[in-house]
Amino acid sequence: MPVIAVETEGAASLHESLKANERIILPAITSIATSLGARQVAQHVFDLPKQHPIESVLVSDADAVAACLKFADARRILVEPACGAALAVADVHAGLLARFDNPLIEVCGGIGVSLEKLRLWKERFL
Repeated sequence: MPVIAVETEGAASLHESLKANERIILPAITSIATSLGARQVAQHVFDLPKQHPIESVLVSDADAVAACLKFADARRILVEPACGAALAVADVHAGLLARFDNPLIEVCGGIGVSLEKLRLWKERFL
C-alpha cells in the first residue's frame, strides 16, 4: 500500500524536494500549519520513496482549516492545521482514496489549536 504524504502549500519541503529530485530548503514556512513544517526534509524521509511507494500531495491552508472544522463538528475533537491537511485529502483529493477499500488517515491533535484559533482561521480562510 502506498503512503499519501500531505503537506500544505507553504510548508511543502518534501513535495518540492521530490519534484526537484534533491533536498531543497524552503526560504520560510509560510503556511499556518507550522507544527510539522520543516524548511528541509530529513535525508531519510527524502530517501523513503525509493523503498516504498509514497505519493506527495498538497492542500491549501483553507483546505486544512475546513477539514479541522469538519472534524470538530463530526467528532468533537480539535486538531490543528497540520492534521487538517491529512484530513483534507478526503475532500480535496478524494480520487486518491477511492482506490482503497479501507484508507487510513492518521489523526493527531496538537497543542497549537483552540476554539479561538479555529474561529480566527475560519474568518481568514473561509
